[in-house]
Amino acid sequence: MISFAGLPLTVKTNVRAKRVLVKLVVGQGLEVVLPPGFDQTLIPDILREKQGWIERTRDAMQAEGQDVSGVLPELPDTISFMACDRMYQVAYVDRPGRIVVRENVGRLLVSGPLEDRRAIFEALQFFTARKAREVLLPLLKVMSRDTGLTYAAFQIRRQKTRWGSCSARGTISLNAKLLFLPVELVDHLLLHELCHTRQMNHSDRYWALVESFQPDYRRLEHAVKYGGIHVPAWFV
Repeated sequence: MISFAGLPLTVKTNVRAKRVLVKLVVGQGLEVVLPPGFDQTLIPDILREKQGWIERTRDAMQAEGQDVSGVLPELPDTISFMACDRMYQVAYVDRPGRIVVRENVGRLLVSGPLEDRRAIFEALQFFTARKAREVLLPLLKVMSRDTGLTYAAFQIRRQKTRWGSCSARGTISLNAKLLFLPVELVDHLLLHELCHTRQMNHSDRYWALVESFQPDYRRLEHAVKYGGIHVPAWFV
């Protein structure tokens, strides 16, 4: 595998690209996107020119818990959902067929072809998303009731970087990764999105609304920035 600055390198051509784009992709590494017909022999010079930025960005992303190594992680022996104080012991059974995840009293049994780690991670992510709906929706309902901040709809998503969002119509989307965060960060992120039902921006009015419910919001916002350190590599 080709690499640069300790990161696996992928080169792609995109017909819509107008210029060369160098980016770091969570879970994959370094990616170079080229416009059609670009001379690929120029790539090493471009990377050397951007090496300082690449290394700074890599270090910053890793400090926030975002894995850009491109290395496929090992299968987890345990899964801990701090948001609901629940831990699972994980056992695996190698057999042909599709990947199946079964839950039984604090244990998960994962059966299927164990050599296909990506498929196993996908199945575990699906399980996590299902649990996230079970755990986060009741918490959101309680916070909505207690704050008087109402929302129109709720959904769980598996986004790469965003913890959540709120649409102009009042639909709150929460990342399934919230299950891995400490309770106080989850509560803060729920409040963060509920406040967007009143202020669809990050203006002074928005932060004043957040502060009226959570005076310590600055500390929590800082902690959320590094929340990725709690998310296991297999969920990236």
